[in-house]
Amino acid sequence: MGFYGKEPVTQSECKVVYVWTGLGTPGFFSVYVQGEAQNYSYGFDLVRDPHFVGGLKVDVMGWTGPLGEGTTPYKVHGTFQGAFQEEIIISASNGNFTVKVEEIPHDEVENYIKSKSLEEASY
Repeated sequence: MGFYGKEPVTQSECKVVYVWTGLGTPGFFSVYVQGEAQNYSYGFDLVRDPHFVGGLKVDVMGWTGPLGEGTTPYKVHGTFQGAFQEEIIISASNGNFTVKVEEIPHDEVENYIKSKSLEEASY
C-alpha cells in the first residue's frame, strides 16, 4: 500500500515562468520540477500551500509504495494563477527551495506556448 507525501526534487532542475496574460491583468506561474523519487513512486503533483501567505509556495507531492530499492526520475508541471512575485518557494521532502521567476511578456506568450508544446511532445 502506498502513502501520500512530499517527494524529493533536484533544486537545479526547478524552473518557474510567469506568463503575463495582458497589460494590467495578472497572469499565471508555470512551475516545472524534476527529481529522483524512491522506487516505487507515482502520481506526482504540484499543490499550492493554502496556508502560506508570503507569496506562492508549491508542495511537490506524490504516492510512494511499496518501497523498493533505488530511485526513478520524474518530471511534473503545474500552473498557478496569481500576481507576479520575483521568487517562489518549492517545498519538497529534501527541503524548501527559493526559485527565481522568469517573466514572459504578454506579447511573447503565443511563441512561448508553441515552444513548450513542442518540448513536451518530445518527452
